[in-house]
Amino acid sequence: MTAYAKGKVERMIRELKESFLPWLSRQLLPPSPTLADYDALACRWIQEVVLQRRHRTTKRIVGYAWADERPLLRAIPERVLAKYTANLSVLPLPVISNEQRQLGEVVQIRLLSDYEETAR
Repeated sequence: MTAYAKGKVERMIRELKESFLPWLSRQLLPPSPTLADYDALACRWIQEVVLQRRHRTTKRIVGYAWADERPLLRAIPERVLAKYTANLSVLPLPVISNEQRQLGEVVQIRLLSDYEETAR
């Protein structure tokens, strides 16, 4: 990751920790929330919190600025998409031998789909 992109990633993580998680902790969750439930809550947070904010630099409401700028966006050209998606491969999970683990460390690798099944 370049130094230029590093700050953007750090800001997004800070946003999630300082804004989304506190907001989420005040929401009523289903007894066994699914990924779809969390996705819906994230969409609500964007609508209720993020889009209502005033941008520090431009002083514009973020939702209004987004509505003004969205029609100006163009689709990513197919040739560009193909360049970045053509050679995508699924990497195998690394195998860790018992000798590499710390004493008392328990590691269980599960697929994301396993969590969906247990939530039901």
